[in-house]
Formats: sequence, C-alpha cells, structure tokens
Amino acid sequence: KRVEQLQEEQARRARAAAAADEAFSAEFLNMARQVFEMIDKDDSGELDKAEIVTAVQSDKDVIKFLVNCGNENLQYLLVPARLEQAMNALDTDGDASISASEWEEAIEYALKAKLKNRAAQREAAAKA
Repeated sequence: KRVEQLQEEQARRARAAAAADEAFSAEFLNMARQVFEMIDKDDSGELDKAEIVTAVQSDKDVIKFLVNCGNENLQYLLVPARLEQAMNALDTDGDASISASEWEEAIEYALKAKLKNRAAQREAAAKA
C-alpha cells in the first residue's frame, strides 16, 4: 500500500511538473516574440544591428529578457564588444540581420536549456 502511495505521489509530481513546464514554455516563448517585436522598430520582420543596439541601450524590457533568457548568443547582444560575434552566430543565413525564424531557433535552444535546468532543480529538491 505504501509503495502504491509513493508511486501515485511520483505520478502526481510528474504531471504537475509537466504542466508547470508547459506554462513556463508558453510564457517564455510569448515573451520572446514580444521582445522580437519590441526590437523590430521598422516592422520588417528582421532585426538589424542598429535596431538591436538601440534596444539593448534603452529598452529595459528587452534588456531584462536578454539577461535572463539563457542563450549565450542572445545575451552577448548586450555586450558591445561581442555584439558582432553574437549577430554572426544568430544570423545563420548571413544576410546581416536576424530574421524571426533565426530568433525563434535561438529561443528554442534557450528554452531547452531552461527546461533542463528546471528539471535538475526539481530533482535536487526531491532528493533534499
């Protein structure tokens, strides 16, 4: 009976964790899309260097998202000395701008890292 209770508790925790991760993912992706739109001042669907520089110097919401996003290349957009390197890494088609699909690719990578970190934290908490 005790084993059954433990199994039920583990299953309940797994369902709760999956639901929490799903909600976190939706919120993270939504915010990432909003940040892209905040940076894309000319509504071209592409982020050029000037738009990025302006946003990372003055838009607190953009800065906060990039600081916490979990993707090194996106975070490097905040560092003037690394901006060019970050743009090159994110600009996979080499057209000197970051398209929505290139942005989404970087965000998906960041989200995977965040979810992995959340799982590790849950596992550590369960062992404590």
